[in-house]
Amino acid sequence: MALPRQFRRLRLGLIGFGDVARRSLELCLSRPSQKHGPRLIVVGRAASRRLPPKLHPAFFAGRHRALALDLDQQKSVQRMVRILQAAIVYLPTAEPDPSQAAASGRDRRARALACGLRAGQYAMPLVYLSTTGVYGNYQGAEVSETSRCQTRQPRSLRRLDAERALRPLGAHVLRVPGIYDSNQRLPTSRIAARQPALRQEEDVFTNHIHADDLARIALTALFRGRPGRITNAVDDTEMKMADYFDAVADALGLTRPPRVSREDMKSLAAQGAVHPMMMGFLAESRRVKSARIGRELRISLQYPTVDHTLREVSARLNRPS
Repeated sequence: MALPRQFRRLRLGLIGFGDVARRSLELCLSRPSQKHGPRLIVVGRAASRRLPPKLHPAFFAGRHRALALDLDQQKSVQRMVRILQAAIVYLPTAEPDPSQAAASGRDRRARALACGLRAGQYAMPLVYLSTTGVYGNYQGAEVSETSRCQTRQPRSLRRLDAERALRPLGAHVLRVPGIYDSNQRLPTSRIAARQPALRQEEDVFTNHIHADDLARIALTALFRGRPGRITNAVDDTEMKMADYFDAVADALGLTRPPRVSREDMKSLAAQGAVHPMMMGFLAESRRVKSARIGRELRISLQYPTVDHTLREVSARLNRPS
């Protein structure tokens, strides 16, 4: 993936240095021409400590930097935007202040970033990773980038607020579904603990993207994505949640989760046996589609479906797929 000339030696910030940002960093550092690429600046509370040791030689030899900043502080945000010339924002939403119920649907981190950019009149290429949760419940119907956002979930409302703060500044928004990979990001613990799933007739559709594909999409959107545009960063999987758990269980040689009714699931949640976040996922069903990944970003996914990835997992474990 060759970078356009204007992105070479650009000071590119990876804001919120978690797993996907780390994968984006590894992609940049692995390119044969990376010494002519952007100058990378990873930003987070513990950015330098989160750098994998194997990346240290390439990272520091390339004049890249790690900035340990608390982005809940406006002064830190102002310092950051003075340094950066482009940014990919991987930050999670900030938990709301319990004393300010009226602000529960606002994302103060994204608002602080938008405020810092406006105050300094900094115009820069910007990508923001949001969530497909902003669409809300479509009762299993197909959803595209032009579908109406109708979420009622507080976390998704904060993501939608962040989009509305950053899109007027030219941010390209990636709406991200459930992120998985072939190792740590599979629901192995949940399946091993025999936590239940919904019966087929009451189950919900879920949407997925492999973490490596998402890291590549985020980088590509920076220079191919149209400012203010939305792209659903989803793969081609069309699968219900319990079927996903079954497929993972089969690939790993685990027992499939038991199926229960929605009423039984609610009773288990009331007893504290099912996490409230899981109940939030079970309240929404949609099949998110995206033609823009291929048509506009010109990306072919390395992991086009969950089944494709799980076949690799089975092969690695020498299990029949």
